[in-house]
Amino acid sequence: MKKIFTFLAVAAVATSATSCGSLNSKEIDSLSYAIGADLGMNITFGMADFDLDRNIIIDNIESFYKSGDIEGEELQEVRTKMMEYQYTLLMPYMNAKRINDMVQTDCPDTLPALPAIFNETFTREYVSKMMGMNMGAAVKSVKEELKMRDILRAIDDVEKLNAPEEADSLLLMTQDQMRNAFTQLQQRVQQKAAEEHERKLKENTEASAKWLAEVEQMEGVQKTESGILYRIDREGSEVMATEDTDVVLVNYEGKTSEGKVFDSSYERGEPISFPLNRVIKGWTEGMKLVGEGGQITLWIPAELAYGERGAGADIGPNQALEFKVELIEVNPAE
Repeated sequence: MKKIFTFLAVAAVATSATSCGSLNSKEIDSLSYAIGADLGMNITFGMADFDLDRNIIIDNIESFYKSGDIEGEELQEVRTKMMEYQYTLLMPYMNAKRINDMVQTDCPDTLPALPAIFNETFTREYVSKMMGMNMGAAVKSVKEELKMRDILRAIDDVEKLNAPEEADSLLLMTQDQMRNAFTQLQQRVQQKAAEEHERKLKENTEASAKWLAEVEQMEGVQKTESGILYRIDREGSEVMATEDTDVVLVNYEGKTSEGKVFDSSYERGEPISFPLNRVIKGWTEGMKLVGEGGQITLWIPAELAYGERGAGADIGPNQALEFKVELIEVNPAE
């Protein structure tokens, strides 16, 4: 698909941000029209080869913006199916079309037929719906009070173009004006994300310090020089990891200070093996505190875990963590 403008890339970043706010009415009008033009360019020109149902796409853009849930299971399922569609039908079609387009021949009928782009599962109507929902989710992710009327108007305006090059002369905004609107949106999104990160950083730093201080007072808890808190829940043998290159086989469960399990080999149903120099510093040090066959609980300060960057959706910046670990086997470095 040929990409004309840049909104969908900005929207991918905007999804995780809080509301940008502070736009005046004129700015909202311009941003709404620019977004609609961007989507219209993708529908009219970027997807022209795929014979999708334009009306279904537009209906789902509008309906998802009005009532869809960005975090909902329906959208997650659609995005999973979109990936399946991309790999099973879309990519083979695009690759074959590119090869056909490269061949110079006076007899195009002799070229191999292009593979099907739809099937019983991924019908034309279903793929059109998925595309529309995905676009509607992108619009909703901006978290501004956009005007759907202006978005739909721009999509209709683009349909009247014979080629993308006519955009500057026939649309209400030039491509440069649209890019400028998206650049400003991206800057607001990035600023909001930075502010949210700083807020969580301060909040987690204070909460983690308080939590670790409480843990330190618990019976049986000891503290290393680096600040790791630990408790031997079950004594192991005299066989212990001593080098950072030692490989350990463990079962474990990781929790946040709120008790939320973010990772567990128990849930996956099998232990995991890794060298100690391939994990967070708290594990590298902590797994040398218990013998083979033993069990240990570690409370790891953020600076020895994932630090200011955090990890994924569950581990925030500067968040201390708890791990319950069974050391099944130690394989010393050779």
